[in-house]
Amino acid sequence: MYVIIGHYFNKHKSTNPFVRTLVRRYQQILQHFARLLPVKSVLEVGSGEGYILTYIREVRADLYLVGSDIAFEIVREARLREPTAAWCVAMGEFLPFADYSFDLVIACEVLEHVTEPRYVLQEMRRLSKGFCIITVPEEPLWRILNILRGQYLRNWGNTPGHIHHWSRKGIVQLVGEYFKIVHVMRVFPWIFVLAAVD
Repeated sequence: MYVIIGHYFNKHKSTNPFVRTLVRRYQQILQHFARLLPVKSVLEVGSGEGYILTYIREVRADLYLVGSDIAFEIVREARLREPTAAWCVAMGEFLPFADYSFDLVIACEVLEHVTEPRYVLQEMRRLSKGFCIITVPEEPLWRILNILRGQYLRNWGNTPGHIHHWSRKGIVQLVGEYFKIVHVMRVFPWIFVLAAVD
């Protein structure tokens, strides 16, 4: 079950120079992995407004892209942003695809929002025949940064809807239950995990 729909703050559209620098670095690392991996098909779980698949399309015109999210309105916006991808409305715990349907399955800033992250990872493992990419905010750094910018102070800097919080070690342990860890990167203030099917 997802706790929150969409984002309170759209970092991809921010005009703040600092935020734009962070997002550009995030985009560059994601695109680096997309160029590097020997894949032909990609599923993104929890695609939101479609920015991630748009970034991937910029560097891999050859890929078959599929995005999913839980709300029709969000999927409609994503389809307008990235019309070359296929889109569906679905929960990350129950995705309407056959086993081993995709070379790469992605979940960017999703696992912190769901009540049972393991259910999402189980689905990702079921659907992937090659790789997965997971990104999460690095904690407690994420909350500290929120406090420093004066946000969510009543909740000690916790972004609304974030019900799970991972350090580098914690997210690696969790993803490692379902995939073989290939590479882990701190991309301030996120953690990127590239993993492969055993």
